Amino acid sequence: MNQILTQLPGLKEPFVRREIAISDKTRMERNTDRYLYLAIALDAVWLNLCLFGFLLVQISYNQGFEPAVMNTLPYLVLCINVIWLLTATFTNVYQVFEGVKLNLKIKDLFWSVLIYLGLISLVYYQFFFSVFQTHFLIPAFFSFLLLAGISHFAIRNYIRNRTVGLTYAVVGGGGSDLQHLQLVLSSLYGDHVLCVGRFGAEAIPEVSNLGDFEDIEAYLNKNSSISKLLYFCSDLSKQSVKNIIQLCRNRYIDFEIVPLEVDLFERGIQLEQFAHLPIFRRKQEPLCLLQNKILKRVFDIVFSLLVIVLIFPWLFPLIILMIKMESKGPVFFLQKRTGYWNKPFNCIKFRTMEVNGKSDRQQATRRDSRITQMGAIFRKTNIDEMPQFFNVLKGDMSVVGPRPHMLQHTEDYSKLIDKYMIRHEVKPGITGWAQVSGWRGPTKELYQMDKRVEHDVNYIENWSFWFDCKCIFLTVLNMAKGEDNAF
Repeated sequence: MNQILTQLPGLKEPFVRREIAISDKTRMERNTDRYLYLAIALDAVWLNLCLFGFLLVQISYNQGFEPAVMNTLPYLVLCINVIWLLTATFTNVYQVFEGVKLNLKIKDLFWSVLIYLGLISLVYYQFFFSVFQTHFLIPAFFSFLLLAGISHFAIRNYIRNRTVGLTYAVVGGGGSDLQHLQLVLSSLYGDHVLCVGRFGAEAIPEVSNLGDFEDIEAYLNKNSSISKLLYFCSDLSKQSVKNIIQLCRNRYIDFEIVPLEVDLFERGIQLEQFAHLPIFRRKQEPLCLLQNKILKRVFDIVFSLLVIVLIFPWLFPLIILMIKMESKGPVFFLQKRTGYWNKPFNCIKFRTMEVNGKSDRQQATRRDSRITQMGAIFRKTNIDEMPQFFNVLKGDMSVVGPRPHMLQHTEDYSKLIDKYMIRHEVKPGITGWAQVSGWRGPTKELYQMDKRVEHDVNYIENWSFWFDCKCIFLTVLNMAKGEDNAF
């Protein structure tokens, strides 16, 4: 049993079996709990230091330390810490600490502290120091995130450098199942993941064989080297599985079931309840979450209003004058485009072509005779898209998202590209990740549209507020220098 296990495909180093007594396993779990308590305690310290540090500075700046203020301060301290504990519990910030990536932990901290400070501002204003302003909450908020991020990063790296994160065996499953499982666990626990082997009717070359299903009880009676037994196979009877569960429970070993279909969904799966039944479904994209939808919509409205109020009053008259002086026809061009959930909408643009009957079917090409001289400039600098901020306000579009295509193109390309219709799971955008990455303009070859769809799907699956900000920044940069594929 002390042999070196065979390396799984795609992994850097082989797994080495390591004996760990039950007492050692318990000690590791207790140490993990201590690290979790340490993280909570440090967060509480940083929060109180930041919050009351900036508060006391404001108190002394406004009116000094009056007795009435000092008498209410202890109650405020108690109230704030109770609210922090309830907020952290409600948002599950400290549900799991070991193995969780730093960026996920900071994201959870961000939302929990944002909710917490919102509650504190109400308590502070209504019951304590209504004569003061709550501006001190802003520097306190960012100071806390900085200090908490540093402490969480230090604790996480300390754990990874000193402990074995996970030691497990598997029951059933094929080579691809085990490889996918190991890669997922390694992404959470780093290098501190040990697989001691596999139980199965037939041995596979990817991992050490611990015996048949009947050998599980004998192995558990003689060995205490694992903290988890992960069950893949469904060939065993329910009673046999129940017996294994009881054996694991008596030996403080976690018994967990891994669905064989876990690798069917590229983004992973999530467990939910449907009519009180546990079901597995594809992991939802970020913009399926209500809070992200609200954040994106609020940003769209605020950003669009700023553009309309600050830029349109002086820019629109100039553009309208240029269009009218150069060619006859309407100033604006309305075209049916495919929108959210494949519903068509009227996309507004400045007219950049001579009036023609091919606009709804034929893409613009380089040196297109239909494009006017000023229209070529508008298209190269994306100025022709500016009226779409009204589409954003109306709710048909977003500031950032996949660019809306003509209805005919949607019908044609949806038959040729498998993931094409995924683009419509979010609102189309004035600008998008594919556009700022250079995949815009005519699509004479199928691969060009395929790359555009690939970037759009990547945006949908990895959306964040900062991703939108990045796309907007790159769009402004491209407007300043012009784009080769914009014509």
